[in-house]
Amino acid sequence: MTVHRFDWDFGFSRLTKFFAGPWSHERTVEETIADAATGHTDDPSGAAASAILEDAVRLEESSLPTEVIATVWTVASEGGYNLAYFGVDGRDWLRQVAAVCSGQVRQADPARVPDVEPVRAAEESVDAVVEVIRSAAPALAAKAATFHGHEAGDVVRGLELVATEVDPDLGLRLLLRVLNVCRVPLTDAQYARYEALGEAFGYGQFHVSDVEHLARF
Repeated sequence: MTVHRFDWDFGFSRLTKFFAGPWSHERTVEETIADAATGHTDDPSGAAASAILEDAVRLEESSLPTEVIATVWTVASEGGYNLAYFGVDGRDWLRQVAAVCSGQVRQADPARVPDVEPVRAAEESVDAVVEVIRSAAPALAAKAATFHGHEAGDVVRGLELVATEVDPDLGLRLLLRVLNVCRVPLTDAQYARYEALGEAFGYGQFHVSDVEHLARF
């Protein structure tokens, strides 16, 4: 599995936080994407942009229905930048994200040509992430009947599809983000399970604890 050099959330799941409702319209969409792609001060130059770019390209080039992409994005971003409201196609949105991040990557390293390949994950990794997504379904359903117009079952199904059709790593990160958004408190057993999976995917020490902290409030 890929070893990531980030202590906190990264990639597409990190991007959703920058558009979380109420999203500040004082910043343009492009400026907000660029803010997320800048990363933390201790991140390697261009690393945050590369992580978002990879996720966005893999989602855009995947077999996922466009409406699934829109559902997962809308819920993870707390409806702050609702694609349906703004009349933005889900794949067009991913292409816009990728264009901004590609520019950020080239700015950090002009000689680099961004190249994103599909993820070839081990079957056991996919199965493990799908299992924790399904086990979280009752808690998510108990939080709200709908999430910005999307049924809880559709959200869970969307996360499963991300894990199976795109990348289990991204599926887990988006699950953690959705649990955060919905303020779902974690049991000790869940926390330990997420940490173990996160460690296998190379997550930093604060990745899961960030979710748990926010879920308490």
